[in-house]
Amino acid sequence: MQHERVARALVAAVESGDPGALRAMMHPGVELTVDGGGVVPAPPAALRGAHEVSRHLSGVLLDSEVSVRIASVNGMPGLVVCRRGEVTGVLGMRARGRLIVQAWLVVNPGKLTRWRAE
Repeated sequence: MQHERVARALVAAVESGDPGALRAMMHPGVELTVDGGGVVPAPPAALRGAHEVSRHLSGVLLDSEVSVRIASVNGMPGLVVCRRGEVTGVLGMRARGRLIVQAWLVVNPGKLTRWRAE
């Protein structure tokens, strides 16, 4: 239930377009791993800290052409990221309390083939 609440709050933060709302959801020690598969630009190593992680996620999620929806990602609530009706990413996360402590963003097109925009 906790992860579902965090996922809903993350959708609200994305829909608000407010980077501050997104940053407020990050634990100070949050870690983000991005999988671009060598096809899509991605940081070469995990990003750490609320500032770095929220800055990267803001660039991916806070765009007027991006929509998100909650879906099960590795058995936990996560987000499917769509741009112009096409799935461009899947975000899985682990939360502690109301904060995201760890996240995984898959943007590798080869790993997104089973996801559909809805």
